[in-house]
Amino acid sequence: MSINLQVNVGGLVMKNPVTVGSGTFGYGQEYDQYFDVAQLGAVTVKSLSLKPRTGNKPPRLVETPAGMLNAIGLQNVGLDAYLRDKLPFLRQKGCTIIGNIYGHSMEEYMELAKRLEAEQGADAIEANLSCPNVHDARTARGCKLVAQSPERVKEYTQAIKTSTKLPVFIKLTPNVMDIVEPALAAEEGGADGISMINTLLGMGINPETRKPILSNIVGGLSGPAIRPIAVKMVWDVAKYVKIPIIGMGGICNADDAMQFILAGATAVAVGCYSFRQPDAASKVIQGLEEYCIRHEITDINKLIGAMMV
Repeated sequence: MSINLQVNVGGLVMKNPVTVGSGTFGYGQEYDQYFDVAQLGAVTVKSLSLKPRTGNKPPRLVETPAGMLNAIGLQNVGLDAYLRDKLPFLRQKGCTIIGNIYGHSMEEYMELAKRLEAEQGADAIEANLSCPNVHDARTARGCKLVAQSPERVKEYTQAIKTSTKLPVFIKLTPNVMDIVEPALAAEEGGADGISMINTLLGMGINPETRKPILSNIVGGLSGPAIRPIAVKMVWDVAKYVKIPIIGMGGICNADDAMQFILAGATAVAVGCYSFRQPDAASKVIQGLEEYCIRHEITDINKLIGAMMV
């Protein structure tokens, strides 16, 4: 039985619907010793800024029940080093690349998108508007992230779209009252797709020392603990937007991935579970194919949004 796993995410053709969460997979080469990363529908690289960034001081990671808190602080090698040292490996492997970008201003996002296209550093752009390190003085009152303000999401999306012809995906935060509003704003701004969800804000305190466990005090919660929230948010957004969704949040296996697809996601991203099982994304691809065979589905696209109620 021949199974078609290929999907089209806003103009980005992926051989299968599985990518990885930015920040959990380095730049691809780190995991190639565990499986051939070219198997992935796409490699989503660690967030890229114009200049290198060291991130927050440790401790930056702490395990939680069914998940983890992280406050890495977007540590990365910077765009120049990525293009020089990391990109050649991915291109040699024949990987499809989603370049995750972040900046401290609209102009930085525009420059990153423009250079990634010009230097063939990515096949699509994922704009991280949902990290606490991304601020804008004009963001609506009470909002700390650009992604918490639908108005700013639309403006940033429009600006990035003018800078590149590559597909542009907007990564949204779950730390909002209603995630549909920023999703619709991204669509109105011309986004080719939406990535969701980023981490939920959380913190931990050491009762013995009475001090925060993370040096940054607050971190992002990820892992299986957030999966039901992420699936529900994908389902909420899929009812209103026409552009594709890359769903993520606590995916550990193919059954988890299928929840997102049935809720309306066109593709999925395996995140922090790669830390525990380095070849988890590869196993998800295999599991999705086995699911289709078991249910006599010849094209995985038929399962997008196919939850029965």
